[in-house]
Amino acid sequence: MINTKVDRENLFVNLNKINIVKKVRKLLGAKGGYHARVEDGKFVPNFPATSTDAPWIYVKMHPKLRCDIYHRIMFKHLKFVPSTCRSCFKIVVMPRNLVELFDLYELQREMGVPCKCGIELRRTDTRLYGGYFYTQGIDEGQERYKQVRALVDDRISSNVNVILKRYCSEYEIGDGESKGFGPSDELPEMTEDEINLENLVLETFPSVGFGLPQPDHIISNTMMEWIHHAYRYGDETYKEFTGGNPLFPSVVTYHEKE
Repeated sequence: MINTKVDRENLFVNLNKINIVKKVRKLLGAKGGYHARVEDGKFVPNFPATSTDAPWIYVKMHPKLRCDIYHRIMFKHLKFVPSTCRSCFKIVVMPRNLVELFDLYELQREMGVPCKCGIELRRTDTRLYGGYFYTQGIDEGQERYKQVRALVDDRISSNVNVILKRYCSEYEIGDGESKGFGPSDELPEMTEDEINLENLVLETFPSVGFGLPQPDHIISNTMMEWIHHAYRYGDETYKEFTGGNPLFPSVVTYHEKE
């Protein structure tokens, strides 16, 4: 397990040493889609694989949730909000800079509850970073919110925004391609057709490798992307992880200096 508190100043250099993903990236990749498995006809990914490009570190996966089919199949393709997502409440932590993101990562590791953190790349989100804790039901969500709020206040900053919301934001506001379903507190009950369709999807799309922990070489690649992301958007706190050095040198200029 990578510990970002040990020799933090040289983290970028040390991550680069173990980042096999970057070194063999041209050989990696997996085509999308599914195929019917010969032995039982169930639909499985054409090439089951751990994503090497996800902006998130899944600090602890929920053992029963199937967010892959909830989001990719039921929402994006079949256009309904599945029952499990309807009872999903997320505590969202909003780090303001890269240092706070890494501090949140360490906090999530210590807590050991279903959560993830990383960089925001969605076109519908203006934040650079985010952290998410997953709960089932409003009661569990409110209890986890109180716990996370107190820990963030104590370990990161009381100025870091923390909210409690229902399911994925895409279900509510859309993702720029698929239309959302409007305010989460106004979502109508599932129809009988949607319930039957959900049961069919769950029956025919078995879990294939979902929920397994990310290996260190994937985590190291993701962390390096975080650092590049901070550099790209002008977050100078990235230098805390590069020994105070810029990732890239400045260009030579030829105009008259003021």
